[in-house]
Order: sequence, then C-alpha cells, then structure tokens
Amino acid sequence: MRQPFRRASIYVALLLILEALTGLLIIIATGIYQLNLSSFLDDLDQRMLFSFLLNIYIFGAQVAVTFLCSHSLWNRLWKRRCTPNVRLMISVWLFYSCVLIASGFGTVWNIYYNIDVLENAAESSLLRGIDEYYTSPEWKLLWDGLQLRRQCCGVNSYKDWMGAEWMPRQLVNSSCRNRVVLAPIACTKRDCEAKLINHEDYGQHRRTPVPTLTLESINTNGCLALFSQGLMRYFYILLGLSLSALKFLIFLCCFTKYTLHRQNVGDGCDNVGLTDEDGRPLVMVKYPRNVRCVTVSEDDLASDMAPEPAYCNCEEVGETCDYCDG
Repeated sequence: MRQPFRRASIYVALLLILEALTGLLIIIATGIYQLNLSSFLDDLDQRMLFSFLLNIYIFGAQVAVTFLCSHSLWNRLWKRRCTPNVRLMISVWLFYSCVLIASGFGTVWNIYYNIDVLENAAESSLLRGIDEYYTSPEWKLLWDGLQLRRQCCGVNSYKDWMGAEWMPRQLVNSSCRNRVVLAPIACTKRDCEAKLINHEDYGQHRRTPVPTLTLESINTNGCLALFSQGLMRYFYILLGLSLSALKFLIFLCCFTKYTLHRQNVGDGCDNVGLTDEDGRPLVMVKYPRNVRCVTVSEDDLASDMAPEPAYCNCEEVGETCDYCDG
C-alpha cells in the first residue's frame, strides 16, 4: 500500500507500540496493587483477590501481544498492493482490536462492581485476625507489620482491639474509666513509639500482653479505609489505562480508514480502471520469456469444440502482442 503522506508508517508503528506499552503498564500496575492489597488479607482471601485480577492480567497480555504482532503485520502490508484481500484483513484486524478493548472495559467494570465484595472480605479477614492475634503467629506478624507500615490501628478504628474475644472485660471497663487504650504496641505513632522505647516502663509494656496506651499516642484511623483507598486508586488507574488504549485504537481506526481512502484509483482496492473502453474487466498476467500468446475469440469460448489456436510470438521481455491474425 502507498503511504498517504510522508512517514505514515512511522506514525502507525508509534501508535501500535503505545498500545503495547499500555498493555504492559496494565500488567505492572495490577502486580503492584496486588502486592499492596494482599498485605491486608490472609492466604484464602489472597487467592480470591487473584481470581478477580486474573482477567486483568489476561487483558493486559492480550493488548501487549496483539499490538506487538500488529506492528509486524503492518510492516508487511506496506509492501503489498491494496487488494480486496488486504482490505478484508485490515477490517478483521480492526474488528478484533475493538472487541479486545471492549472486553477490557468489561473487565474493569467487573472490578468496580465487586469492590464491595473485596472490602467485605478484607474486613472479615482482618477481624478474624484480631481474634487470632495471640494464637496465630502468622496473624500477629501480619497485623504488626500492617499497622507499623501503614500507621493505622484496628480494622475500622482502634476500638476493634478492645472488642477482641481474648480481651478481658475487666481491662476494657477499667480502660474506659481511666481513658486509656488497650491495643498492640504497633498501633503507636512513630514519634510516640520512640518516646515509649526510651521510657523506663517500656520493659513493663513489653511484658504485658495488652499494653495500656493513651489516645494521643496511637493512630486512631482504621486499616480498612486504607485498603478501600488503594482499591479505588487501582480502579481509577486501570480505567485511565483502558481509556488510553481506546484512544490509541480510535486513532488507528481513523488513520487506517484515511490510508485506504487515499490509495490511488486502480491500485487494487476498487478494481476501477482495470477495464477496457467498453467496461469489460481486464486481467493482467505476468508471463516468462520465450512464450507464445494464444488468442481465443468469443465464438470459440461458446463452442463445445476445441478452437484452433492462433499464436503470436512474444520473444522479447516486456513485448506485448497488440493483435494476432487468425
């Protein structure tokens, strides 16, 4: 196909590469947020999260592979004539690309539709972790690391720790009277944690299963809100990347339509110009050298008898037989 303007193939290649990079960014962003969100969940809920994100991985891989292969396809198309088969191939490619991007938006909508499901699963998982804080080393490590890194305390607030099953009721009642908080050391703020370590009673706090802390020394915000914020942030990033992929595809569709429209008349796309003066179609045939051309009349074509051929010699390369006397 002829390029409609100078360096048109470069612009097509750039759009295809941008589409492929968008697919790679979708995979990378999904991997990063999967690691971040998995820190709030146990093993079972992590598998559920992966099942929701698996379609996103597949979508990103399809976009990357499809448009990288399309780059090779277009390099071959530029070297071919614009025949009806080429036009059909381009139409099928555009249709498949549109279906691919549309399925991506369906996958993004599925994530948005199930945000409440993921939040409820994270809440149930974290509350179960509070109840098993002192009986399961895995949950203790998860909660301590989560609260230290995220600077949060409890699921919805610090009060979740005082509602744990293993928390003695008399300690909860006395803490309410004395205005102290019963929560792990990991709930303390970073500056207050340093003061607590330097305090002479720190060893006593370490030996106490439930240290008593003041409200001013801990992080009062819950960890579930951070999970919800991270999930919504990932959704908006995913939506932005999907819109970018759609935008690049629209540019490709418009550019392809313009390219096919600008092909010269008679270049093979429209069969216009490959006719004689009476409108009958002409056939162009390449022949090797040293062959003889045979002319057959219309009466011979209608007859059941084999016609007696009339030959004319085409001895020189490029020489054509204008007419042959029969």
